[in-house]
Amino acid sequence: MGSLFPSQRLIAQGTSIEGSVVVERAQSPSIEMGGGGYQDKFGGNTNQEDSSLDDVLVWLEFQNRNQPEVKDTRKQRVLNQLDKRFEPRLIIIRAGDVVRILNSDPVYHNVFSLSKAKRFDVGRRSPGDFQEVKFNKPGVIDVFCDIHSDMHAVIVVAPKQTVAMQKLNSSGGFRFDAIPEGEYTLHFYALGDREASVEISTVDKENVALEPIRIGS
Repeated sequence: MGSLFPSQRLIAQGTSIEGSVVVERAQSPSIEMGGGGYQDKFGGNTNQEDSSLDDVLVWLEFQNRNQPEVKDTRKQRVLNQLDKRFEPRLIIIRAGDVVRILNSDPVYHNVFSLSKAKRFDVGRRSPGDFQEVKFNKPGVIDVFCDIHSDMHAVIVVAPKQTVAMQKLNSSGGFRFDAIPEGEYTLHFYALGDREASVEISTVDKENVALEPIRIGS
């Protein structure tokens, strides 16, 4: 179900926010990236059986960016390379978080991004090697391998004022509990830059039940 960051768990009262998401299977658009011939936005080895195309990220952030930052002590995020694919292909973190980019394959990988929110290149990494990368700026980070041009993942960096986040495995429901009173924006993201957002007020409300959110191709 929904997951609040540890600093919010002390709040006994608050609003619950719940809803469902319907993810329409997307067509693979073309993309031009420096450093290699990347076939499409999802990675050239993507096929219709790839369940990650149905995954969706949901996160709730204060509209007022002057709100205090929400601390997060969840376990370290890992973007793994296994069977010449990224695992997971879709990950959400908060600005300021560190991601360990790990090579679990028996071959070399060279992971990089040319995204505006974060440009990086971890260099050639041998089997079992890793590099930690810190993401300070909110945004959508497309990640590729310079050696295997059909590998692609996305790291979504949410603002520091994000109070709750969740990843849904295919179309399904979400729920965030004990949300403090305030004005929020609820964001949705699926691979292929498919996005949606809803403005929510929790003032004088015990529960906010949303109509199904559709994320199209």
